[in-house]
Amino acid sequence: MSIRLRKIFGAVVYNIKQAVSNKEELATNRRNIILSNISSGISGNLIGGNFLTGFLLLLNADDAFMGMLTMVGFAGNLLQVLSPLLMERFNERKRLLIAARATIHFLNIVVVGLIPFLRYDNSLKLMMIMVIILLVNIINAVTAPGFAVWHIKSIPQNARAKFFSVQSALNGMVIYVLILAASKVADTMKESGHEMRGLLILRAAAVIFSIIDIFFLFRIKEYPNPRSESPVNLLSVLVSPFKERRYLVTVAVACLWNISANLPGPYYTVYLLKDLDVKYSYLNLIAMTNIPVLIFLTPLWSRFLQRISWFKGLYVSMAVYLIHYIGLCFVNESTMFLYPVFAVFSFIIAPGINISMASIPYVNIPEKNQTNYIGFYSTMNNLAALISVAIGKEFIRITEGNNLKLLGVTLQNKQYILLLTAMVMAAAVVLIFIFDKALHKKENEE
Repeated sequence: MSIRLRKIFGAVVYNIKQAVSNKEELATNRRNIILSNISSGISGNLIGGNFLTGFLLLLNADDAFMGMLTMVGFAGNLLQVLSPLLMERFNERKRLLIAARATIHFLNIVVVGLIPFLRYDNSLKLMMIMVIILLVNIINAVTAPGFAVWHIKSIPQNARAKFFSVQSALNGMVIYVLILAASKVADTMKESGHEMRGLLILRAAAVIFSIIDIFFLFRIKEYPNPRSESPVNLLSVLVSPFKERRYLVTVAVACLWNISANLPGPYYTVYLLKDLDVKYSYLNLIAMTNIPVLIFLTPLWSRFLQRISWFKGLYVSMAVYLIHYIGLCFVNESTMFLYPVFAVFSFIIAPGINISMASIPYVNIPEKNQTNYIGFYSTMNNLAALISVAIGKEFIRITEGNNLKLLGVTLQNKQYILLLTAMVMAAAVVLIFIFDKALHKKENEE
């Protein structure tokens, strides 16, 4: 073999080895991303959702506070649009992002968990919790786009549908099993008159999983980010997204989902825990049925979504998903059998929405300065959710004490707000359908 041929052959072998090595490295990164997300998800669920609602009810939180707390969370996340002003100053962001995540865990788990022990009245304690949650969401707002850009570099376009479906399935399976065990602890402590102690035990477990989250974050490699040649300033951060019309359509589609999905706020959970006195174990046992659904249906949803556009996948899923709101509306003491029926129905449809929404932020996104666009996308979505929660809060206030009789069932406002949600979601489905058709028409013309 001539020297020239040996050099060519050597170069080919080297490129193949590099490609295999890079592929293995990306696969390892994706595995660590999933493990980090699972750990973070477990930690968040141990202190959030039904458990957070119960925690706040023990401090005598009312409907107005519940609605305001939800609004505060979305308001804090509006600052995501300013994330590039910080993130684009650093070529390497990994350590900064991990430090921010650790701070969020500490404030959200430890500091909030210590507040019940303070010698103040409950109204002041609730106000302190609200301030801390606002601070947590502000920190998250500034750093979340950085996480998205960091992690998406390890998830090539052709691997995203499979990755997000696997991540969704694994998250659901692990989280629901552990949350069911956690709910048993909470119920046992509640029956013995020590509900707060039980919820604090769950927070101690959340600390352990937050440490595991940080461990896996350190194991995810950071890759260079293409940056715009023009300097990043407040004007460019606020104006540049409006120059990308295709991406504005992506943002509008996601906002329509958030407007419709956030109308019920926390009120239905309050209705179940306070008005119907449903146990944590029951709610989480029903939630656990999501595991077989994720195992068997997520791959089917993934294959279905790969054959159509992400937008179509979203509006088709939403059109069916809204039915479960109508069903849950009629749940009361004598019709509790409806709750598991329509909850499981929602689990069957939810993977279509979750997988679509995981990929939609990257549809039509420009190649450069992606932190800016992800920040803008997240800010607009949080604004949409904030507006939605504010409308829901006002709806609950105006309709307080006004019952509605429908199909022989007497409904209170925490129930029939779900009918409003279904109607708004139906309108959102129509609009997303129109956006999707308009984009396809423009692509065909070009």
